[in-house]
Amino acid sequence: MMSFGLLATGAVVSKNTLGIISEAVTTPLLQLSCKLSAEQSRFSITYAVSRIDAMTPLQLERCLFETGISEPFNLNAGLAGLVEQGLLTQSVSANGLVYKLSDTSDTILNSDSRPGAGCLAEIDALLDSLKAQFEAEKDYIAQYTESSTGVVPVFLSIRDGARILLNVNLIVPDVATARIVTRNWMKNAHQTHQTVWKSIGEGLPFPDWKS
Repeated sequence: MMSFGLLATGAVVSKNTLGIISEAVTTPLLQLSCKLSAEQSRFSITYAVSRIDAMTPLQLERCLFETGISEPFNLNAGLAGLVEQGLLTQSVSANGLVYKLSDTSDTILNSDSRPGAGCLAEIDALLDSLKAQFEAEKDYIAQYTESSTGVVPVFLSIRDGARILLNVNLIVPDVATARIVTRNWMKNAHQTHQTVWKSIGEGLPFPDWKS
C-alpha cells in the first residue's frame, strides 16, 4: 500500500486544523504506511501538484510530510528528477521557485504506483484543506539565502499586492534554523502581524487594508 505525507505558502493554521491533522495521522492508512519506493515518491509529488497546482518546495514539503501521508524522502532529488524527466516544469515566482505539472505527467499519475480510490479519498481531503490554507497564505513571503559566512539572512513579509504591509529581516545561525523560521512564518504571519501592531499601536485599531 502506498501512503502520502502532506509538504511548506498561507493562512494561519487553526487549532481545529491541527486537530484534524493529528487525528488523520492515526488512521489505518497511515499506520500501514511503508517506505516509499522511488516510483511512489514521484507519484506522491506529482499527485499533490495535480490537486493543488503550482507550489513552492516549502509548500510541497508541507503537503508530503507534515500530515504524515508520506514517509520522508529526499524531496529536492525527487523534484530535480521529475523536472529532468519532463514530468514537472520549474519556474520563478515572487515566492521563489515553483513547480507545475507538465503535459506528460499522466504517465506517473496513472502508473501502477497509484493507490486505490479509498486511500486517495482520505489523501484528497487533507490536500484540499492545505489548498485552502495556501490560497489564504499567498501574500505571505518567506525566503532565506544560504551563506558561506556562518550566518543565514532570512527575509519575511506580508503583502497586499505590490504593497508591503510588514517586512522583517533576520539573521540566523544556520539553514536548519532558517527553514524552521520560514515555515512558521507561513503558518503564523497574520497572528505575528497583529501581535506586532498591538505592541506598537498604543491601542489603535488594527489597520484594515481591504478597502
